[in-house]
Amino acid sequence: MGGITSFLLAATNQGKVRFVLWLVCFVSLVWASGFFMARELLAGMDREVAAVLETHTRIRTAALQTLDTMDAQLTAAPCSPLYAEQQRRIAFLPDGMNELFFFENGRVICTANNGLLPVPVALGTPDLTPSGQFAVALWLDRDLASIGLHGLSGTFAIRGNHGVVIPVTPLAAPASNWLKIEVVVRAGDGRWWHTSGMPGVYADALSPPDGLFGLHKGNWLTTRCDEGGVHCLVARASLGDLLVVGSATIIAALVVSAIVSAWLAAKLYALFAHVWSFEARFLRRFQQRGLVCTYQPLLDLKTDLVTGCEVLARWRDVDQTLVFPDRFIPLIEKKGLTRVFTALMAQQAFAELASFIPLGERLQVNFNIFPQDLDADWLLQTFAPFIEPGSPFDLAFEIVETGAIEIETAQLTIDALRDEGIAVYIDDFGVGYSSMQTLAKLSVEGVKLDRGFAMAPDQSVMARMLDHALDLVQSTGLKVVVEGIETAGRLAEMQASGKVDYAQGYYIARPLGIDAFAQILTERDARSRRQPRLVA
Repeated sequence: MGGITSFLLAATNQGKVRFVLWLVCFVSLVWASGFFMARELLAGMDREVAAVLETHTRIRTAALQTLDTMDAQLTAAPCSPLYAEQQRRIAFLPDGMNELFFFENGRVICTANNGLLPVPVALGTPDLTPSGQFAVALWLDRDLASIGLHGLSGTFAIRGNHGVVIPVTPLAAPASNWLKIEVVVRAGDGRWWHTSGMPGVYADALSPPDGLFGLHKGNWLTTRCDEGGVHCLVARASLGDLLVVGSATIIAALVVSAIVSAWLAAKLYALFAHVWSFEARFLRRFQQRGLVCTYQPLLDLKTDLVTGCEVLARWRDVDQTLVFPDRFIPLIEKKGLTRVFTALMAQQAFAELASFIPLGERLQVNFNIFPQDLDADWLLQTFAPFIEPGSPFDLAFEIVETGAIEIETAQLTIDALRDEGIAVYIDDFGVGYSSMQTLAKLSVEGVKLDRGFAMAPDQSVMARMLDHALDLVQSTGLKVVVEGIETAGRLAEMQASGKVDYAQGYYIARPLGIDAFAQILTERDARSRRQPRLVA
């Protein structure tokens, strides 16, 4: 999950994300279009099959009506001249049932066209026995030569003693020439017989679908039967034929899907960018264990010991990467969350630091404070655990000059904090808002020189200004902290100057997690209180 999140959030992958969104939209639209067209196709096939089946339904109805008429009107003695006359009157009706016969003991005795047969014709076992609401027995596709109709075939339909020959019904041509239709007659036990159309279509319909949208081996199939379930029609449409016939429609659908997908992908990406923007992610996780405290050691140059640390913030993003404060501090100030942020840092830092400080040891702990939060009552309440009796911590605040400081209010706060044993430093001295004026008007404990001085290359303007800045601060009698110490030479220079009280920087140690920071203090004590160098 973390890998996917990292991929989505990486700026270099935004083009790929846009393409993936477009592809998902495109595939979804094509699938939806295919589903809709397949549904409409099956509905159209079903309508055409119903129209073709209507012909067979009319013939079945005519046969049943003829049998009903025979039962009602054949009143003479079977196979008598009057009976034959009555047969011929019924056969003359315009329903297509022209050959009627009398059936007894499994044999045809006489017919309307040939009268009494010289030899009764035994039909044998029927293909479909009487069942259901029609109660008609059927002998399918039999040669009619035995009853005097040479060269013809048809189906014997018998109910009781009366029967009718149903002629072969020609298959009505479907409206769509790409449809292949087969007509079958089914028995109640599952047996079936082909009667007309293309053989094999019904057999395909008996197998379960093996593809999307109900496809059977690349074909769409639809089946419809008459009321009694005897006559069934199955229509088959080849996917290949449909692709050819409907190529223009398919191309149009693909083009429209591509255009609509581009529009949808742009909207989705805008929504994604809003929901997963850094600001949105940060604010969602701001108070959900996203903040991480790190501790950068403070080296006392007079004793060469780590005697404190500056508590620095990091934020753990959803992809588990650590984000530096220069990216999220502006958001905190913009959203008015500085006090919430500071309180969270104080709570977490105290819980972590208090868990390992040895009995009798003291540790200076420095926190960055926003100028707008210089409120003694709030600060004393927020950092109460650090200053309560018996606490092993010496608390110090570094005023971050991200905005102008109200001198009179700030001084009152500094005085109140000093009364509680809390030192106040000016952070990033030399580059903030009116640093010289602020230094002159506030009775702070000391200043921390901006890291740009110590990190500047030798012989650069900033490097040469470092000595002047040290002289300036030392003349005020304030303590000096120099950050940005990244080389042994720069550290030695600061120690040799005698003007610097504390130093911090990557040469001494990077900002560390609580376990690594605790290890530094442990090694310090174990090695005769000499600070081990942790090179970045």
